[in-house]
Amino acid sequence: MECRPAAPEASESPPVQTTNREGVNLVRYTALAMRSRLSQMAVVLAACLLLPSSFCRRASAVSEQAPEIEAQDLLVQYLRIDTTNPPGNEAEGARFLQRTLGKEGIEAVLVGSDPRRQGVYARLKSGSTAPALLLLHHIDVVPANAATWSVAPFSGQRSAGYIWGRGALDIKSLGIAELMAVLDLKRRRVALSRDVIFLACGDEERGGEAGIKALLKDNPALFENVGFVLNEGGANETIVDRVSFFGIQIDEKVPLWVKISTRGMAGHSALPPDDGGAIGNLLLSIRQVMEIPRPYRVTPSVRQYFAALAPAKPGEKGRLLANIDASLQSPRFESVLSASYRSLLRDTVAVTEIHGGDSANSLPSTAWASLDFRLLPDTSVDGTIAEIRKRLAPHSELDILLRSDPAPPSPKDSPLYKVLQNRMHASDPGSLVGPIVSAGTSDNRYFRQRGVIAYGFSPFKVNYYDADSVHGVDERIRARFFDQGVRLTRKIVTDFCAAADR
Repeated sequence: MECRPAAPEASESPPVQTTNREGVNLVRYTALAMRSRLSQMAVVLAACLLLPSSFCRRASAVSEQAPEIEAQDLLVQYLRIDTTNPPGNEAEGARFLQRTLGKEGIEAVLVGSDPRRQGVYARLKSGSTAPALLLLHHIDVVPANAATWSVAPFSGQRSAGYIWGRGALDIKSLGIAELMAVLDLKRRRVALSRDVIFLACGDEERGGEAGIKALLKDNPALFENVGFVLNEGGANETIVDRVSFFGIQIDEKVPLWVKISTRGMAGHSALPPDDGGAIGNLLLSIRQVMEIPRPYRVTPSVRQYFAALAPAKPGEKGRLLANIDASLQSPRFESVLSASYRSLLRDTVAVTEIHGGDSANSLPSTAWASLDFRLLPDTSVDGTIAEIRKRLAPHSELDILLRSDPAPPSPKDSPLYKVLQNRMHASDPGSLVGPIVSAGTSDNRYFRQRGVIAYGFSPFKVNYYDADSVHGVDERIRARFFDQGVRLTRKIVTDFCAAADR
């Protein structure tokens, strides 16, 4: 049985007159809704005068919940929009966000040169010259094989205390939390100390070159005076319903995606060539590339991360993290620290695609594979590419699908970092907050390369068994944790962007 929250109450913001019939009807509806809302408020006020104070507290609690109920409904709608990349089709998601902003009188424009892959941009202006805050998230999601899911991947189903769907954790939930923070500033008419920008774009899951990278290059005016970015990339260690460690991403590994293509003589597989043909050459190339030495080493950002995390890890794991340089020599290092931690201490490579052949008894003339390298910031990208080329088997070619350059880490002593730290700690007293490094990559690197402070953050509690659904099967977010994250995001944005005399 699907459990659905009550529908959100009508917006209390003034209606915006439009010229078409739909707009006029909306104005009439909003006016009626506001009269109804005023009547409800009068009843509650009268009840508070006549009934015990506990009733008033319950009435207030219902009112405070309204934004979270609205946010859940928006997330469900957003999840139902299939923005799988490839091909993307992010523009449909962008138009949904644009309509939502427009209902509040916030001007939102579609951005991007490809009409099928546009994002959406809105800016709340403050009149201040203080560096603006950009709230960023990506609209696109990775593919989902419906046959392996227990619910339809784009259903936005609400059941068992969860909201289900591709993008529930990566990263439409953050997008809605950021959207609600912007709507909240507008609805409360908060005086701002700096501009606040909302930007949703596409192509992040394929490297961001057709998304944020293109926008920065082709539309630099959109980012005028941007000094801070809040985006995905944070990670929180959640134990049941308590966060032991909030991780604010300040750095990340460098992506390098390559494609190895091989050729061979086509023919009957009963008469194979000595080199194994196209697929034989491909397998040899993959094996030799996978053997490139990738020794463990500690970078400054990772040393900082592990030192901050260590107090949250009891026993031997905490001791190894606290002195990670010495721990590399420990015989217990690999057995105690998980692969996710160890991935931050060396370059990694994974084979992600292999294609070749269409018959069990025929040799194909071509074959190819994709490999995903994630390099430490001090690894030479050009040197890695040269080493890959040296290890290719005969009749093999290398194409670079995605490469990026290292970016300096963001500082952990900025005003925004301090707001994040204070608000996260207050949301879970007793938790630790510290800087982290991501094994994956995000659009944050494009801003750090330009000297803009960019933080990856997650306002949500996520248990490890739910976190495994990211890019996997049955992606979901616990509804209660989503509500809490929406509130936390709103407080962070208000603290950082509201004028001191508000």
